[in-house]
Amino acid sequence: MGWKNVKEHYRIVHQVRVEEKGICIGSPYISDIIVIGLDGVLKKRDDGHANSNLKRYMQEFDADPEKLNRLVTTPDTFTNSVVVYTYEGSKIIEKLCETPGWPNVTHDGLMMYDNTFSTDRSKVVEFALSNAQAGVSLATARVGENRRRLAEAESWLAECLADVSVLKKMQE
Repeated sequence: MGWKNVKEHYRIVHQVRVEEKGICIGSPYISDIIVIGLDGVLKKRDDGHANSNLKRYMQEFDADPEKLNRLVTTPDTFTNSVVVYTYEGSKIIEKLCETPGWPNVTHDGLMMYDNTFSTDRSKVVEFALSNAQAGVSLATARVGENRRRLAEAESWLAECLADVSVLKKMQE
């Protein structure tokens, strides 16, 4: 996938990252101002009114869609390969990048946030543990809330069943 090819060829000064929806060009606040599918076809456009660079990108993409397609579908080449770590649940994952740290991306286009990526594996284990502990806390609170709601619903059901029973006896 050629996210780096696109970034370099079009001199993109915005953040470029790869998400499930495609190659996203954006900012720290809006990651997907423009989206290019992994097939090299524009999926989300920008009108260019807010930013001259965004307008330029769109003009250059539109001028030669085949070029955009070739850049996206041509594998990127990297001058440096630094090992960084991240996590998914309890799984610690090793990735490569040219330059570690935010707002840089891994070779496969993932944004390296300071609290999810590091060159130090032990830090990533700490990040993952902290995230898992926060998940336990949130899940515990949610389970408690759902138990309270279930108890209320069961109480209401018991009242309704009692009412039905009394009313049926009145019909006899």
